[in-house]
Amino acid sequence: MTTAGHDLPTETPWADPMQDNETLHRDLSETGIDLEGVRRLFKRFCGFVARDRLSELSSEAQPETVAEVDLTAAFAENLLRVRGKVACTVRRMCARCLTEFSSQVFAEVDRLFVPGSDPAEADSCQEMVEERTYLDGHPLSIAAVVEEELLLALPMIPVCQQACAGLCPTCGADRNQEKCSCVETTTEGPFAVLKNLKTV
Repeated sequence: MTTAGHDLPTETPWADPMQDNETLHRDLSETGIDLEGVRRLFKRFCGFVARDRLSELSSEAQPETVAEVDLTAAFAENLLRVRGKVACTVRRMCARCLTEFSSQVFAEVDRLFVPGSDPAEADSCQEMVEERTYLDGHPLSIAAVVEEELLLALPMIPVCQQACAGLCPTCGADRNQEKCSCVETTTEGPFAVLKNLKTV
């Protein structure tokens, strides 16, 4: 099954064997979670968010696939709870050797949302509570939730592999690919002279 203009995931790692491909390949890019809808019964959103809806993620890492999504939304005690998993394969530049590499970003989602305006706004009557996001009555965008979770899951310092040797600071050779003849030198700090002082 294909959708014009979008790549579809070939396999969802947490796929339910009872679900069909139509469900797994459902485009959730424009889908929102309606508060009134989930007040009566929890809902599951399983499918994908297209790459062109991940513009903020693209500023940090280039998405190579759609974002795979499996989320459940439920309403209880005036709180909307969204739980599940999201994943996307992205391309980034290694901070050590400056080569591009692909990796999968995976995030466990467990978010609480409160109906109403943000307490930070001047006309809000709500009390600020940490770790909760406030909704102003509009449907909650699944694409926005997915993108935010993927951004939070990105490693702060991307490396192609933990054992990456990086570039030689002298000649710039990639130490993962070749050995250079440069001799490493240690630059002494401003307090190095103290080691020569004799104690009385």
